[in-house]
Amino acid sequence: MTTSNTATFNLTVNDCIQEAYDRIGGDPILGYDVRSARRSLNIMFSDWANRGYNQWTVELKDVSITQGTTDYTLDYDLVDIINANIVDDDTEYSMTRLGLNDYAAISNKTTQSRPTQFYLQRLNTPVIKIYPAPDKAYTLRYYRMRKIQDVTASTVSGTQQTFDIPFRAFECMCAGLAYYLSKKRVNVDQATRAELKLDYEQAYTRLVAGDDTPSTRILPSTTNRFYT
Repeated sequence: MTTSNTATFNLTVNDCIQEAYDRIGGDPILGYDVRSARRSLNIMFSDWANRGYNQWTVELKDVSITQGTTDYTLDYDLVDIINANIVDDDTEYSMTRLGLNDYAAISNKTTQSRPTQFYLQRLNTPVIKIYPAPDKAYTLRYYRMRKIQDVTASTVSGTQQTFDIPFRAFECMCAGLAYYLSKKRVNVDQATRAELKLDYEQAYTRLVAGDDTPSTRILPSTTNRFYT
C-alpha cells in the first residue's frame, strides 16, 4: 500500500457549495442558488466573528502615535483588539481596555503622559481612543482579530477561488453552509434541519476546542458595546 505523500487538500468555493448541497440533498439548480450560497458563507463568517473564534486571523499591528493626539483610525477589517501595549524605547507597557462609560467619565482627556488605557469605538471603520494623551511620540502595538476575507465569486480570472480559513475549519464551514441552505429550501423538513444544525454546532465546538489553550479563550469584548 502506498500513501500520496502529499498534504495539500484544499476546498474551492464550488467544492464547498456542492458539499453542502450534497448534505441536504440535491444540487444547486440555478445560478442564483450559487450566489445565495456565497452570500450565506459571508453571513456565516460574520457570525464566527461574533462568536469570538477566528484565531487564524489574529495579527500584530503597530501604529505610530504623536504627541497630543488621542484618536486613531484603524483598518476597516478589524473585528476586535485582543491586547494593546505602548512601546517606548523598545520597552512595552501594557494598556488597560476601557468601556464607553469609563472612557466617557474621564473629565480631562487632553492630560498628557504615557498612555495607559484605551477605548475601541467599533464603527464600520474602527477608532481607538487612548488616554492619557501622548506626551511624546510612541508606538501603539496591538494584537487584533481581523475579518475573514470575503467570498466574492466561484472563480477569479479563470482560477477557482478558495477560502481564507485553515484546513481544520473545512468541516465546520461545510456543515454550517449545509444548515444555512437548509433554511432556504422548503423541501427540507424540520427534523433534518435540526440534525444539520446539531452537526454544525458540534463541528464548531471541535474547531474551537482544537485551537484554544487551557488558559486562554479569546472572545470579542461585550462590555459597553455602543456605536456612535
